[in-house]
Amino acid sequence: MKIIWTFTLLMIPGVLSSISVTGYSGGGVSITCRYDRRYTDKNKYFCRGQWSSCSDLIKTDIKDKWVDSGRFSLYDDTTAAVFTVTIRDLREQDSGTYYCAVERSGIDSYTKVNLNVVTADCCQKSISLSAAAGGSVNISCRYPQSHSADVKFVCRRSGSDLCAEETSVKESRRWSAEGQMQLYDDREQQLLTGIISHVTQQHSAEYWCGVQSDPGHKSFITRVLVTVTDVQKTTSSPASVFNTSTSTITSESPNTLKGLYLIISLVLVLLVLIIIGVLLLVLYKKHQSRAGGDSSSQTGAEKHEVVSNTGCDYEEIKDSHKQLPTNPSVSPDCVYATAQLPTNPSVSPDCVYATVQKDTGDSQIFITSAEDLNYSVVNFQKKADCPEGVRLRNNQDYSEYAAVNHLTD
Repeated sequence: MKIIWTFTLLMIPGVLSSISVTGYSGGGVSITCRYDRRYTDKNKYFCRGQWSSCSDLIKTDIKDKWVDSGRFSLYDDTTAAVFTVTIRDLREQDSGTYYCAVERSGIDSYTKVNLNVVTADCCQKSISLSAAAGGSVNISCRYPQSHSADVKFVCRRSGSDLCAEETSVKESRRWSAEGQMQLYDDREQQLLTGIISHVTQQHSAEYWCGVQSDPGHKSFITRVLVTVTDVQKTTSSPASVFNTSTSTITSESPNTLKGLYLIISLVLVLLVLIIIGVLLLVLYKKHQSRAGGDSSSQTGAEKHEVVSNTGCDYEEIKDSHKQLPTNPSVSPDCVYATAQLPTNPSVSPDCVYATVQKDTGDSQIFITSAEDLNYSVVNFQKKADCPEGVRLRNNQDYSEYAAVNHLTD
């Protein structure tokens, strides 16, 4: 039926062909109309309505240059004998009948265009992306399932031309490399992916994802705004470096992301191992120091501290295994204390008595302590300015040390 209708139109004087175009709300369309080379110098125009009352939307006699009129643009390519009309910011009310026409003497020649504008719920109307210079930009656009078998493209806009630079892909699940842009069409997911590598400031522009059902027109579905920023040459703080690295990672390809994640994981594992090693080394050092302290306390039975009180030095005995001297020739300035167990059965067996004996004659001083003393031999030296008094001090219930002061009458 379509073939019969097209043949009928061609039989009418001035009618060249008829095409049907589908556009999407918020997007745009590009319509290509051919004409006879004899009319390259004639005016070209695009109108809407019935042919008998078609109102011009854009008309020009300018050749090989874009001409704008509101949302409409027209380019007359005299070399190829075609002119292209672009409609931007489509709305559903733009649906209707249009004509590409060439002005000439008699009846103008024209091509009938049936435009149908619909809303695609599957697709985004606009996307904004950014990347640092030298990085990559990932573009992902969905398209209606009805266009799964059609050619997909990403165009870069330049002024009135929505498709000044075009990269297209015709096969499913196969990368198509053209210049710096690569495209991948997953027809099962209805997803078009594009990657722009090693971006510079010149890549900051407006791009369009779209479909092409036939060579006569293109449907622009999603607008993509790309912004490329300069790489900062000054020294950045760790936080800014992390943020820059994160933004770069998000724009890398999947294989690059996996490699970066693997490197980061290895670095974290090494840091954890280093921390564990340091903690084990600290614990080992502490254990060694404690073992050394216990050993020194066991072998230092002869050590003691000197307690000073108003200039007098008293020796505080920590441990002693000395035996009482039995030789009377020992210096009379030494006083010895020997612990004796009580001989009186009525006395508690927990009591320990200390006998202090000064070898200066027959006199002896007996001091009895009700506390449990752990040491039985005490040696101290007397000074002239020491306070007069003999006192046994026990700081705890079961003291390991006894401090003795000398008292003289």
